Amino acid sequence: MVPEALEALRVAINSHVPERIAGCFTDDYVAERPLRPAEGFIGSDQVTTNWTKILAGLPDLQAEILRHAQNGDELWSEWEMRGTAPTGATVLLRGPVVLTTREGRIAWARFYLDPVTTDGPTHITVSQAVDAPAERIFAVLRDPRRHPDLDATGFLRHAETSHPVATVGDTFVMTMHNDEIGDYRIENHVVAFTENRVLGWAPGQPGQRPAGHRFTWTLTPTDDGRTEVTQTYDWTAVTHPAGVPRLPVVSAEALDASLTLLAAAVA
Repeated sequence: MVPEALEALRVAINSHVPERIAGCFTDDYVAERPLRPAEGFIGSDQVTTNWTKILAGLPDLQAEILRHAQNGDELWSEWEMRGTAPTGATVLLRGPVVLTTREGRIAWARFYLDPVTTDGPTHITVSQAVDAPAERIFAVLRDPRRHPDLDATGFLRHAETSHPVATVGDTFVMTMHNDEIGDYRIENHVVAFTENRVLGWAPGQPGQRPAGHRFTWTLTPTDDGRTEVTQTYDWTAVTHPAGVPRLPVVSAEALDASLTLLAAAVA
């Protein structure tokens, strides 16, 4: 179970309210930045100021706690934060945070998060105008049983999950097959959900943390009654050294073909 102080901070960050984030810290909170000492500070008021600036640049920022442990009175954690910059680029920050608490709030922390840097592209985005309302399209996307109808890779077999996803945090399991590894199962974690507008999931091995891939569908109604459907495959967060050389695992052609299959499914 995630310690209460860490979970409270994660929830506050994802609320996008700077004052709520500052409320997770003591008034005399001490922040240390070992890699950038000049950026250290004292006081929760500075937390509000800092997060106001951060969220102005990354308004959809989402934080996840990847790992955590306790060493005496210290909490050790690894964080990942992802957001979209005004340019449309994905910004990913990752790193450890070591902290102590007092009366349930964070009193001191050593903060190591920094932007992830990569060589070359880390995502593919394709779009297509679909002759159907967003509500009908979204109903297909949220139902795992319909996903094999949209698959242009030939890997998906059928859904083990029989109910539609309904919120961030839901999971759904698909049976898969490819010639290299044979039959296998994938558990998809829902990471974005806005009714009739946005749906995204991150696949991984059942019972394990997602591997770093993320598929996001965005639906934008057009004036002529159709819907602009955008699918983005993002592998920025993949770190396993055996997986990185094989990226991307899905081509732009396959993603575009899945949009064509989706259009047929809702026709």
